[in-house]
Amino acid sequence: MKNFVLSFKFPPRKSLILLFAYLLTLNTFYAQEIDSKIIDQELSRVEVNPDQSIEISINAPLRYVFDFLSKRLNEYVEGASAVEFNHSDSEVKGELNIGSIRKLKMENSDFLVQRFLQFEPPYRYAYFTDMEKSTLEAPLNYSLARYEFTESSKEETLVRISVVYKSSSRLLAFFVRRAFNSSLRRDFNRAAKTIELNYRNSAQ
Repeated sequence: MKNFVLSFKFPPRKSLILLFAYLLTLNTFYAQEIDSKIIDQELSRVEVNPDQSIEISINAPLRYVFDFLSKRLNEYVEGASAVEFNHSDSEVKGELNIGSIRKLKMENSDFLVQRFLQFEPPYRYAYFTDMEKSTLEAPLNYSLARYEFTESSKEETLVRISVVYKSSSRLLAFFVRRAFNSSLRRDFNRAAKTIELNYRNSAQ
């Protein structure tokens, strides 16, 4: 923890989600319940003025990439063991859609709860990470991510990932910002390689 604070460096090959676990020694910070109006405001902001945004190109078809990123999170997040869905509040009964809950389980038994706010396959989706309902502690009040998909060619997809977030403390805002800035592209480059490998294997 001390090395992290002093050097602003993270251990290699850690996912964006797991980066914040390195701040667990600062257990005085807790997530707060977020008002629905704030979520709506942040959903608008992530489209026009995100805190961080990247684009990655993946050598796989549009629909395959969309389905993999939205449904198979556990296959490209390091340290994840499983993913579960709850569609009881989905706008489409029994299917992944707006209102669906995605629960990512980690190998250490912690989990993250994410609620879908947009779902327009195969072109875009957005979700809110509910830190209040998650057990993986992090110096965040919330985060919100939006994915946009464009077909570059028949077997190439461009993905734009935009995020907004709020640190649980002004003292930690700098570290949270650096965590996103240094890790977002690395994590999704790794995700791209995972998707491309799975697609090639499935096509054989």
